[in-house]
Amino acid sequence: MAASLTNIQSRVLAFVEQSSAQNGRPPTMKEVARHFGWTSTSTAQQHLDALEKKGRLARTPKSPRSLRVINPLRQVGSGQTVAVPLLGRIAAGSPTFALEEAEEVLPLPRALFRGNSLFALRVKGDSMIDAGIFDGDIAVLRSGPDFCDGDIAAVVVDEEATLKRVFKTKFGVRLHAENPAYPDRLVSAEQIKQSFRLAGVLVGTIRRFN
Repeated sequence: MAASLTNIQSRVLAFVEQSSAQNGRPPTMKEVARHFGWTSTSTAQQHLDALEKKGRLARTPKSPRSLRVINPLRQVGSGQTVAVPLLGRIAAGSPTFALEEAEEVLPLPRALFRGNSLFALRVKGDSMIDAGIFDGDIAVLRSGPDFCDGDIAAVVVDEEATLKRVFKTKFGVRLHAENPAYPDRLVSAEQIKQSFRLAGVLVGTIRRFN
């Protein structure tokens, strides 16, 4: 049986997996430290060493991008689940800064949440209620910049993130709320070049009841 991971080790492994899949190359130790807000790379070194000892990572000494996931979170267990890092909050209403440090790793059913490089965000606000997305829901998204007209996506504008339906126009990208109380927002072509990023497209939501 594979050695169990601590919460922070699971988060580090999830970040290495996601970063490798999204960027086509593994992160450096400095990038791992920066992602988690650690001022010293020695903290990242400790967690990477632990993951290597537990047989989850392999590295080549003195090679900055040699991290290789041997036993991915997404393949642990019966294969019926996918490990999805929960990264923080995203606004469904007024944009808010998206925290990109994983709070936890969610084991979700693969049959319902398909695709690679998945991540999750907490929804805050009521601008998507007509699409059945409510304050406090967890949005599960497929990472990447590609989308089709009408997709619901997490977008970042001027370092602020929001969840909206997206449409391409000849003037830029139109962000549409599923609540008549919120007007559409047009992100100009100039803004797209300078301060716009589509973080991921929605693949499903999770709602917890107290």
